[in-house]
Amino acid sequence: MNNSFDIHRFGKLLRHDVKRFAPSYSGLGAEMASMPLFVPLMMLFQGLTGHSEGAGYRVVIAGCMSLFLASQIPLQLYAGVARKQKRGDIYFAMLPASKCEKYLSIALLSLVLAPFVMIVGNVALDTLLTAVHMPFYHKYMWQSAMWQWLNLPLLCNCVAAFVGPTLGIIYANAIRDKYCRRLMCFLVWAWMFVGEFFGYILFNELESEAVLWAIFVAQVLLTVLMGFLGWNKMKKMSY
Repeated sequence: MNNSFDIHRFGKLLRHDVKRFAPSYSGLGAEMASMPLFVPLMMLFQGLTGHSEGAGYRVVIAGCMSLFLASQIPLQLYAGVARKQKRGDIYFAMLPASKCEKYLSIALLSLVLAPFVMIVGNVALDTLLTAVHMPFYHKYMWQSAMWQWLNLPLLCNCVAAFVGPTLGIIYANAIRDKYCRRLMCFLVWAWMFVGEFFGYILFNELESEAVLWAIFVAQVLLTVLMGFLGWNKMKKMSY
């Protein structure tokens, strides 16, 4: 069963993993539940200090916070993957699923479900606060002027800067040596920061989409490498 895939067994495993997001079970779940409140508090603080920001600021903060927290799922919910001791939950190795299904569950939860839920939650709360005319909320998110300069290569770079580092964290979490694991996590977090912001800075400075596409190709190659290393590491893991 090590590398097999059964859709019904995978569905049960995914439901099991989703249930672990309950705030009472996971500190990360509590963070994600409270994260939509971060942007209104930031807006209130900025407004009271005389530095009122627009809708574009809310989009950037909400998006970056959502993606960063989603990338932490492997380190939080699957902290015992590479460790033999029990950490308040059933042994990862004892879960009735193949290693392929376990890897896909981690990846799907981290790359799709968690960021989708958090982004939808942020947009819904932001829309509500704008509709009731909360102070310092003058435009809806989709009315921001930032959408005028957002183009395809920049968007592709932002997506790659989330997918690649998240796969890198899945790989890092499967490394048993704690120092190597920490170093790898630091490198992929740096990658996430650089990928999200450096590409935009270069685009503004050089005004060249070719540069952004070149960065995107490099990120795709690194993303494929992280995915391969993570899957290979988990496939060979023994307890």
